[in-house]
Amino acid sequence: MIRINLLPYRDDRIKKEIRKKIFIFLLSLVGVVIILGFIYIHLDGQIKSLKKDIQKAQKDLDKYNKIVEKVEKLREKLAAVNKKLAVIKTLDMNRYDAVHLLDTMTKTVIKKRMWFTSFEAIEKVTITKKKITVEVEVKGKKKKKKKTVEENKVEVIIEIRGIALDNKTVADFMTRLKNARSLSGTEMFSNIKLVTLYQEMISQGKDKPGINLKGFEVKCLKVPLELSNKKNKKKKS
Repeated sequence: MIRINLLPYRDDRIKKEIRKKIFIFLLSLVGVVIILGFIYIHLDGQIKSLKKDIQKAQKDLDKYNKIVEKVEKLREKLAAVNKKLAVIKTLDMNRYDAVHLLDTMTKTVIKKRMWFTSFEAIEKVTITKKKITVEVEVKGKKKKKKKTVEENKVEVIIEIRGIALDNKTVADFMTRLKNARSLSGTEMFSNIKLVTLYQEMISQGKDKPGINLKGFEVKCLKVPLELSNKKNKKKKS
């Protein structure tokens, strides 16, 4: 029986298969590297483009922030002008207020039954802090922000001291104060209070007996002209 040894042939075939697989692997590896290279170049280009867009956007943002700062400064100037206009308006409204106040006090006095010993108008300014919500623009988006502002509340306290013949005269005088009307036709005084009421002896001389009179002190608040005008407008409407 003839025997043929095929081992050398098989070894050559296996080696060829191994070389073929190695070649395919190396070729695939080179292909993957080339593809990754193209992807890297593409992504690198996109990154550079995005960086340029970011730089441009940052420049635009800086530009808009400067515009916003200018607008805020203009708003502050406008607020200052509005305050000055409000002061001018108040001064214009108060031109005849003092004269009208004295005239009203003269009319409220009950003749021959009471007399003033002192009359004083005290201006009291109260500063209060108030939180308000305002809209601000940050990076192109509107956001709500709380801001603390100061409000000035001005009150005019009227202090009246005098003497009257009796308690009824003092009561009638306070009623007249309550019914007094401002230039706009609304109430002129509020929070009318009798602070003190006491007996006072008034001497008439050596040969004449003293007279028992009533000393009194009344306090009230003068209604601001702006508030009076607002109430008057509401009544008309």
